[in-house]
Amino acid sequence: MATNIPLTGEFRVTCEYKRKGNWAAGWHTGIDLVGSDTIYGTCDGQVTKIGYDKSYGNYIVVKAPDGKFHWFCHLSSVTCSVGQKIERTTKIGVMGSTGNSTGKHLHFEIRNSSNKYADTCNPADYMGIPNKVGGYNTSNYSISGNSNTNTQVLKTLARNTNLRDKPTTQGSNATLYLANTTLYVLESGVAKADGYTWDKVHIRVNGKEGYMINQNYK
Repeated sequence: MATNIPLTGEFRVTCEYKRKGNWAAGWHTGIDLVGSDTIYGTCDGQVTKIGYDKSYGNYIVVKAPDGKFHWFCHLSSVTCSVGQKIERTTKIGVMGSTGNSTGKHLHFEIRNSSNKYADTCNPADYMGIPNKVGGYNTSNYSISGNSNTNTQVLKTLARNTNLRDKPTTQGSNATLYLANTTLYVLESGVAKADGYTWDKVHIRVNGKEGYMINQNYK
């Protein structure tokens, strides 16, 4: 079962993204997860860096197809190598408590293309889970229902946007999806109509497919 979550089975969020606190940025730049010891890839990407520092402890950095960087931190050990191409089912490390850590957990962080500290996006949105402390189970967040999605770039809606059964605003059935809904672009720029460029997309949470205007992603 493939997911965008670096754990399998039951897990907990113990510190949400952007919680205010005594971090250098003034807020928590990732999300803290506790669960199974084995850490898996969260995208079909490539390992660009493995290292250690006093804050993140043992860490792995993976570059995703969308140009963002996935950071896996506080690991007890690393089971991948720099340059290795990984998938969502690849075992890349083991959860630990190295660096500035008060207990065993995974700090999962997604940095934007700058790959700079505090230039991040919400990893909960990417994983498809609430950005909220609590218990979850990866079996509820499988993305294996449509095998085509595993090689597609994940996008997040920047604003409320209609999913339509045809790439046009004229006479097509529309279903409204709210901002922060995640989806896969199956085919980019499939049509130009009504002054817009349209993508064929797959809604991650329910598997619905249709057409959306491609200007409405974050």
